[in-house]
Amino acid sequence: MSKIITEKDFYTTTELAEVLEISKVSVLKRIWRGNIKARKMGRDYIIFKQDVDIKLLIADLQK
Repeated sequence: MSKIITEKDFYTTTELAEVLEISKVSVLKRIWRGNIKARKMGRDYIIFKQDVDIKLLIADLQK
């Protein structure tokens, strides 16, 4: 029997873009510049929740 995951401990680039209310391309640019720590998974990236401070990113976007 497979284990069902009820709560993920990571974001995809699309999910993070929705949380930050920016485009997926903007998230990818921040990953490529090193502003967001991410790990490559197949063709996409995953961003672990422990590696990102959402409040800090939102504050940075509002500058």
